[in-house]
Amino acid sequence: MTTLNSRLHLTMLNRKKGRNLLEKGFTLVELMVVIVIVGILSSVALPGFLSQTSKAKATECTTKAGAILSAYGADALGDQTEALATAVGTATDSDLCDFSVPTATGGILSMTVTGVGEIADEYFAAGCVNSNTGSRELLTSTEKAPTAPTCG
Repeated sequence: MTTLNSRLHLTMLNRKKGRNLLEKGFTLVELMVVIVIVGILSSVALPGFLSQTSKAKATECTTKAGAILSAYGADALGDQTEALATAVGTATDSDLCDFSVPTATGGILSMTVTGVGEIADEYFAAGCVNSNTGSRELLTSTEKAPTAPTCG
């Protein structure tokens, strides 16, 4: 009786084990729900991620414009044109920004920057630096060209 009992017990265990193998996994409905949830989350998050590239490109333009203005202000006591030419040469080597030719009037250098390509209608900047006082101002905008700063 004990061998019959143990064989019966072993058979029941094998059946139970086989049934669990068939019941493992996810149903089609569960998988579809997960796919729909992931789709909704990605549609909400994707525009935010894509706008980060435009912001990074605009930041690069601002950094380069600031470098030009800083070079002019740092060399205000010496030969300004040499430092400015060096700064403009390295900073304007960009496919993202279009730098206007800096104009110096009464010790104040003024320039404007506009975005090119992907950020053409999304980035505008105007800046100036006063060689007498060392004050520097750089205004940026994502809608239209900002009013010219005074640097007075």
